[in-house]
Amino acid sequence: MSTIFAFVKLFENKSYAEDFVGGKLFMNTIRSFKEYKDESGELRGDEYEGIVALYQPEKLGEIRFGEHTIPASDLAAPIVMHGNHLLDHNVFCIYSLNSRGHDTVSAETLSDFKRTLELHESCFGLGKYCVVVLNASQFIERCKSAIEKLNFNGNLGLVDYFNEHEFHGNMPEDKIGYQKRSLFSHQREYRVKIDTNRPEPSPYILEVGDLSDIAVITTPKEFNAQLELKLPDGSHA
Repeated sequence: MSTIFAFVKLFENKSYAEDFVGGKLFMNTIRSFKEYKDESGELRGDEYEGIVALYQPEKLGEIRFGEHTIPASDLAAPIVMHGNHLLDHNVFCIYSLNSRGHDTVSAETLSDFKRTLELHESCFGLGKYCVVVLNASQFIERCKSAIEKLNFNGNLGLVDYFNEHEFHGNMPEDKIGYQKRSLFSHQREYRVKIDTNRPEPSPYILEVGDLSDIAVITTPKEFNAQLELKLPDGSHA
């Protein structure tokens, strides 16, 4: 089980960062991320968003459409299956400082662990400002409480990353909506996902209450510069 130490959310505008600290979680639909085209290498868009299954051509026999048969050898790329209703769900995505991939940390591995937690340079394109949520458990509880009050079907959790060149089959049922390609793994994403069940899916703002007691505004570079880890034996990085 991974431990989450803190969260970091990047914003292009300071006013958006202040709105988040005020408790407003802007949630786009999963479909919007599937259809989004990155212009500056910011890695917001992902055509695999909302994936429920992935089939590799070399592991298939043949595909039939009525009287037509397509040999697997004729397929140019893997077959990606999306969940139409899943694409209408709203998600709030945030970077998590978590222990995944590091079962134990020692004085010898502390520097490597710190580099894992630092914001990757490729994330800088997501915004000039960032909000650091210093109490992860409180943030999670406030999100859960807000979802329960609205009586929405929703859940929260870490995103899992898969190799799109190797994975074959259905995505785990309990992780639907929490799957991304391995090229995004440096984002170490945590998600809040809700189904508002509205006739016309659109962005939604989830009000979780003021977060100023557990969050601060800074910049990505300042966050990396100020991040420091210490072990009980005094080792630090």
